[in-house]
Amino acid sequence: MIGKVNPPGSDPVNRRDNGRNGRPKATGLRRGILCLLLALLAIVSGVAEAKFYMAYTSDSPASSVPYWVANDAGLLKKHGLDAELLFINGTSRSMQSLVAGDLSFAGGAGLAVITGKLAGGDIAIINSFANTLNYYVVARPEIRSAEELRGKTAATHVAGTTVDFVTRLALTKLNIPYKEIKAVTLGTSATRLAALISRQVDFTVVTDAGKAEAEKAGLRVLMDMAKEKIPFQFTCTVTTHKLIRENPELVRRMVRALAESVHFYKTRKEDVIKIMRKYTRGQSRDILEAAYAAYVDLIVEDTYPTLEGLKNTLDVQAAFDPRAAKAKPEDFVDLRFVEELKRTRFIDQLYGRR
Repeated sequence: MIGKVNPPGSDPVNRRDNGRNGRPKATGLRRGILCLLLALLAIVSGVAEAKFYMAYTSDSPASSVPYWVANDAGLLKKHGLDAELLFINGTSRSMQSLVAGDLSFAGGAGLAVITGKLAGGDIAIINSFANTLNYYVVARPEIRSAEELRGKTAATHVAGTTVDFVTRLALTKLNIPYKEIKAVTLGTSATRLAALISRQVDFTVVTDAGKAEAEKAGLRVLMDMAKEKIPFQFTCTVTTHKLIRENPELVRRMVRALAESVHFYKTRKEDVIKIMRKYTRGQSRDILEAAYAAYVDLIVEDTYPTLEGLKNTLDVQAAFDPRAAKAKPEDFVDLRFVEELKRTRFIDQLYGRR
């Protein structure tokens, strides 16, 4: 079949200028230059063209705030990232989604990363926000001592989460065998506190924001684990080795955006409080103030993970998981991007340091 033939002069390549010189128009050359420029632009900004998903795993006004800030303050877009932020309740579930390829990045805690990695997950910690264990044991007001927790009901989270780990660690420090309490899996901090306030359970563990809310409700703080400054890989960002290999520029931009989110958190209190109120569905100002005050010093500027904290977790897990005994903290991190922040003085420039 013969295709359609353009009439003379209608071919954009062969069309001639009607000017006196009679020279061919440079349409083809221009077109080639335009294509080249578009190709170069795609190389530079291509990582921003495809939307991807990232998850935060807690609705507490503490651990997930850097992700909320990065999203709502426009820092993800500033660094060329087209990300949709999702809530997945619990780090164990977010790690499963990450391994399955449903997510590109997930917030979480080092414990779940260790568990997922030991189980064969292709995951790595790429940055950190909090490197100590800032938890408290809170109980009904009539429970006046830790010894009285024996035989009581604890609100906790699913196995493998930080809440589950901290509950077990606290009981160990109090010399109370885990089997001597009744554990009820309830999930988020808000849900656990609601169950405690309504007297459905006897105690739970919470972070600073939960502590402030517990004290406001007349509950008793039985143990302050935060004051012990235990090195622990608490909040961190996780991705897959596959993504790091295939698109390191995407990971680099995410690490930079989150480092800038930390700076925003530390220097823009009122804006951060507004963002916290949105994601906690209107939590009271005093609770948000308390959470901000505690976390503003806890969060680390350089976003560097704690290898010592990962080692502490491995040491605990080695007691019941022989795979942990053979592992090293370095197995669970990829530090190239946070090291690049230091090498390029990206953090110093954010804070105006010479």
